[in-house]
Amino acid sequence: MARPPKELTPEKSVEDLLGSKIRKLRLARGWEITELAAKVFVSPGRISSIETANDPPGRDLTLKLEQVLDAKGALLELQTLIRAEAFKNYAQRFLRDQASARSIHEFSPGVPGLLQTAEYARALMAVSFTDNPEGLEDSVVRRTERQVVFDGGNPPWLWIVLAESALYQVHDRPEVMVKQIDHLLAMSERPYIHVQVLPLDQPAVPGSISLLTLRDGTRTAYAEGFHTGTYYQEPDDVDRLQRGYDHVQAGALDLDASAQVMRNARRKHQR
Repeated sequence: MARPPKELTPEKSVEDLLGSKIRKLRLARGWEITELAAKVFVSPGRISSIETANDPPGRDLTLKLEQVLDAKGALLELQTLIRAEAFKNYAQRFLRDQASARSIHEFSPGVPGLLQTAEYARALMAVSFTDNPEGLEDSVVRRTERQVVFDGGNPPWLWIVLAESALYQVHDRPEVMVKQIDHLLAMSERPYIHVQVLPLDQPAVPGSISLLTLRDGTRTAYAEGFHTGTYYQEPDDVDRLQRGYDHVQAGALDLDASAQVMRNARRKHQR
């Protein structure tokens, strides 16, 4: 006997409302999930995830659903609201996926969170928590706790392109930078962690780019600027950010030369 479909509560979230509308439109046409899936070229499981509000569709898939269900713009409007809500909490889903990713490729103008020492993270975030020291400490703990992914039996493959300026800009005290660079060098000795330095005379891109390959092979991308960020899952968006990453990596030093630049920067902070 087939399991009854999950009961949705459209008033609970925009995701539930979107899933409910898609289910109603499908049922109004007398289609099974497999029929709708075939019409928009996805798996039945994907449609099930959408209808149960577990994994809302991206813009491209929403447009296909709009067309085959003749939704007259209602689905796209809801999907736009979901994207807007996701933007408010822009890092949450990225950080969740990063924690279980198979590989991570990143360009960063500063030392990325997965390779930060607690002292460096504290100095970096202190400006945002001038009147909330407890909040600062909580944020530092959460950031450093993410690094536990490297201590398990199946760590992600991490490849970082780091802007050279990050090695010379002092956060808090020179001693903080010495310890941070030591940590970068030590982590780079692990066979699954690689750090390339992008020299000052090479072109970069604004903000940071993170490319994830998830355990099931799905590719996603995250781009971040000053207090803003967007998590991309549509293939065209991921490809666009991949090209940006490839551009900066092409100008980066090799691993040995990068390690030497890090050691040079360390000596400068010791003077």
